[in-house]
Amino acid sequence: MTRHFGQGMLKGMKVTLKNLIRGPITTQYPEQKLNLAKRERGISLVWDKDKCIGCYTCESACPHGSIHIETESTPVETGNTAPCVKKCPAHVDAAKYVRAIGQGDPSEAVAIIRERLPLPSVCAYICAHPCESACSRGSIDAPVAIRKLKRYAIENEDGSWMKNVKNKPASGKAVAIIGAGPAGLTAAYYLLRAGHKVTIFEDLPKPGGMMLVGIPRYRLPEDILMKDVKVIEDMGCEFKYNTRIEDPQALLKQGYDALLLATGAHEAGGLGVPGEEDPRVYGGAYFLKDVTFGRNRPIGDRVVIVGGGNTAIDCCRTALRLGAKDVRVLYRRTKSEMPADPLEVEDAVDEGIKFQFLVSPVKVYDENGQFKMECQEMRLGAEDASGRRRPEPIPGSNFVLDVDTVIPATSQYPIVPDSFGVTKDRSSRIQVDKEMATEVPGVYAAGDNVLGPATVIEAVAQGRIAASSIDKYLGGDGNIEEHLAKGLPLPEREGAPSSEYLHKFEYIDEERRHNTFDSVELSWAKEVAEAEANRCIRCDLKYPVTKYELKGGQCIYCSLCVESCPFDALYASNEYERATYTVKDQTLDKEYLGAAPKSSYFHPELDETLPEQTLLLNLDKDIPEPKEEAAEGEKKEAK
Repeated sequence: MTRHFGQGMLKGMKVTLKNLIRGPITTQYPEQKLNLAKRERGISLVWDKDKCIGCYTCESACPHGSIHIETESTPVETGNTAPCVKKCPAHVDAAKYVRAIGQGDPSEAVAIIRERLPLPSVCAYICAHPCESACSRGSIDAPVAIRKLKRYAIENEDGSWMKNVKNKPASGKAVAIIGAGPAGLTAAYYLLRAGHKVTIFEDLPKPGGMMLVGIPRYRLPEDILMKDVKVIEDMGCEFKYNTRIEDPQALLKQGYDALLLATGAHEAGGLGVPGEEDPRVYGGAYFLKDVTFGRNRPIGDRVVIVGGGNTAIDCCRTALRLGAKDVRVLYRRTKSEMPADPLEVEDAVDEGIKFQFLVSPVKVYDENGQFKMECQEMRLGAEDASGRRRPEPIPGSNFVLDVDTVIPATSQYPIVPDSFGVTKDRSSRIQVDKEMATEVPGVYAAGDNVLGPATVIEAVAQGRIAASSIDKYLGGDGNIEEHLAKGLPLPEREGAPSSEYLHKFEYIDEERRHNTFDSVELSWAKEVAEAEANRCIRCDLKYPVTKYELKGGQCIYCSLCVESCPFDALYASNEYERATYTVKDQTLDKEYLGAAPKSSYFHPELDETLPEQTLLLNLDKDIPEPKEEAAEGEKKEAK
């Protein structure tokens, strides 16, 4: 008997341990699978009134309509930083400028943008908009089109922000900047405001760096780029073009008091396969640069681009505009893992670009005058250091493509000569501290020659840090903050935020997209832009909640509301959770509690001394049976 009892205990423990490490499965009634929250699960739900901003995100996220909210119409300022602002490398206050557009004031929006961003026109057209990936509206339907709204503001402002510009007195100090890309231009702007003299030395014949030679004109028209540059030029910045500096530190001996290295990452990586020395293999960065300056060489009808980033998408769409008939992109992972902007990928598909996923090149070669590319199919294996699943070749899956030009767009890197006299890593990136200072006194670095190939907004953020650090080095206070906006009234709101969906982007016609480098994206009209701006749920404000109700008889505790909440105002307890259950086994519907006191779950303010999630019930009174019509309703729902 004892032996059998022991065996039973061991078997029971085995089952318990097996289920302990297993993810629970929550179902609706009847047995129907439900999409679940990734982080928080539980059988008890808690709402924090102080953290809640009345954004209605949880109500929208609930698949059963179990949450009901009512708020005041007048908001209060909380000092909260909206998720979109946190996500922006330069911390541009997207929440506030979107609000200004919604209130019909694009000029105020530009003033807010320019407080953190001296290249607003450029970013209005080509910013990678990481802010949108953090937009809380995405939990409801789709993120607010923040980048597109920036463009609307830039195109409709009156320049009134300039009235509030304040320049510090001349310091008598001079700064040399090597490179007129986004980092160099940003640093120049703030150093000029701080009263320093600035000279930019640029190897190219025009300013812009990779914004000029790495971004095609159909995305960023040159006049838009020059609009931002002109503001810096008018401030007194001196530009010296077609000037290559081999020994930057020599400039310190010539009278400059500080030096910023912002030379970018202009070198293109190769294919990394046999045969890549063939002239028909055309590095992506070189290809785009040559097209910018009209140095177009024949690429033929069949063009293959290798890579999955934004440079690859720029290359394939440019090749199409140069007359290629069959343009395809090969990427060794899946579409969902492409680092390119999904909207850019969609635009490429719309223009007829073909994509082949889980494919990698093996070699390129000439066969009787025909250029060929051998490829192999891939599958995804274990995760690598980046957190993505590593692509692995499938034996025996090789195939051959006839091509005219192959454009590798898998990598770019900076070239920093040893004559610069600064420490570099194996990828030739300059090593700096958190103040963007190198080990050489007075020498700083910022942008792609520090980051490797990055986005414009990341380079801008580094340019801001460098400007502040250089100003302190030159005896200033390092304060580069600007206050250009006049202030906004708080927006009234009745009920939930606007229920409108993301507004459609409009483009030029198909023939122009295929045959010209005209700007592809068209502007929004006033009414469309304001409607889109008013989709914002105002994460930086709080609409005080007057009623927050959870219908316990409907809630299945899937925690999708917890997952969607931008400010962690909801959380689920870490109690034991059943694999499947019936709603009535788990909860008591609030409406059936009769004259009993309300639970502290629904009204936590009833007794602050109680532990969280305590249910207050008057046990001396019987709980009434559900009404007949309610019971019938439940039967219908079950069916």
